[in-house]
Amino acid sequence: MLDTVFRTAARGRSGDLPGTRTLLGRYLLAGVAAGALLGTPMLGTAHAADMATKAPAAAPAEEEAEPSIAPQLGWLGDWGGYRPKLAEAGIKIGVNYIGELWRNTEGGLGTGTAYNGRFQFSLDADLDKLFNWKGATFHASVLQIQGSGFSGQYLGNIMGVSNVDALSTTRLFELYIEQAFGDGKSSIRFGQLSADSEFAISDNGSLFLNSTFGWPALFAADLPSGGPAYPLATPGVRVKWVPNDEWTVLVGLFNGNPAPCCGDPQEENKYGLNFIVDQGVFVIGEVAYSYNKAENAAWLPGTVKVGGWYNSNSFNSQVYDIFGVPLASPASIGLAKQIQGDYAFYAIIDQMIWRKPGTKDKGISVFGRVTAAPSEQNQLGFYWDGGITFKGLVPGREDDAFGVAFGNARVTNAAQQADLYTALYNGSYYPIRSSETVLEVTYSAQVMPGWTIQPDFQYIWNPGGGVLNPNDPLGISLVKNAAVFGVRTTINY
Repeated sequence: MLDTVFRTAARGRSGDLPGTRTLLGRYLLAGVAAGALLGTPMLGTAHAADMATKAPAAAPAEEEAEPSIAPQLGWLGDWGGYRPKLAEAGIKIGVNYIGELWRNTEGGLGTGTAYNGRFQFSLDADLDKLFNWKGATFHASVLQIQGSGFSGQYLGNIMGVSNVDALSTTRLFELYIEQAFGDGKSSIRFGQLSADSEFAISDNGSLFLNSTFGWPALFAADLPSGGPAYPLATPGVRVKWVPNDEWTVLVGLFNGNPAPCCGDPQEENKYGLNFIVDQGVFVIGEVAYSYNKAENAAWLPGTVKVGGWYNSNSFNSQVYDIFGVPLASPASIGLAKQIQGDYAFYAIIDQMIWRKPGTKDKGISVFGRVTAAPSEQNQLGFYWDGGITFKGLVPGREDDAFGVAFGNARVTNAAQQADLYTALYNGSYYPIRSSETVLEVTYSAQVMPGWTIQPDFQYIWNPGGGVLNPNDPLGISLVKNAAVFGVRTTINY
């Protein structure tokens, strides 16, 4: 999430609990040691290249790789035969391009059109083939972003319309080693990581382009610098345990603030090279249960996930200063009361409700997510989203997908109280924020394997939760509901 109203409130939260400034560094060293200890001949590799819209994630061995346009390009696709030879030797190089055009046709901060683009370059290496390090893989990804700040410029909303819009720059994204253990499905990952590549994900929600259907708006607004999520990866350790085909357990420990200081987090860590480990800790855990996975199961497949996170940093009170005086009061010294730590819980369900005969994943599926956080130190206290997707229903277009989704982000009671005090002490009209809702309707059409075009429509109710329009010279009107049209093309090479 970027260029949104509530991201500003999450910036600059850089305090930490005593004794945690070097805790992450110790865990990173422990991760390296664990990787070395687990590198036994019994282990198999588990990492596969994944050029998804957001962070590249390791895929289980049984999953199919993302479709690529390369086989259709002849010499350009296989580099005259050298690319397959590199892959055989253990080195895979990938490029993913996303280009999109957005147009706000009404409401928001004003009408306008903008372009976003992102190249993602990835390198995956099988360390077993290269160095005889059994069960180990290496991954690195670099982003070249052409961002427009569309939501901040034209909408003033909480849930950014694009999940790739970011500060224009070239930055290192993820850089890690992953060590498989057990049957090769479980693993430990350590290095510079992005939590949104694996945690709090709805598989069906990944079709949608609004940023909130990836890393939820509540996480982005409440966590320091938006948390370890695109485009800000941070040092961390992630453990994945897969005891059987139904259960998966994920635990991640990350640096608590990817870009501390006082400005735009993306400017503070513009090139992804800060590698900060002394800003407290962000711990997130998730348990997933997948059922009816067999093709001959009597019931349709689905997945339920529950999780939560804790951040050890100090957070500003939304309402009071260190003496208990409302921050909006002229008598306040302007130093917010500090609250130690923050947390949230979430739950997700993905469920297929109809399967096209003779197929594995074609049909109709639904999803839903909820997450909640405490009020006093946060701007968003409750968030939910849900939707329905249709895959392969159009004859002859089995790889196309259509979807409709809603998302709703609710302002906390504390933030509303702060608005009330602002109105009281200013002696003038000042709105009390409530919530923001987004509707997205999208259709992903495959031009050929590895190349899709995706028209998209989004309608935003109450942008910013109900805030004053800064472009109104009288200062009395709210930002109006907005209607946004867009189109994205994605090429995976």
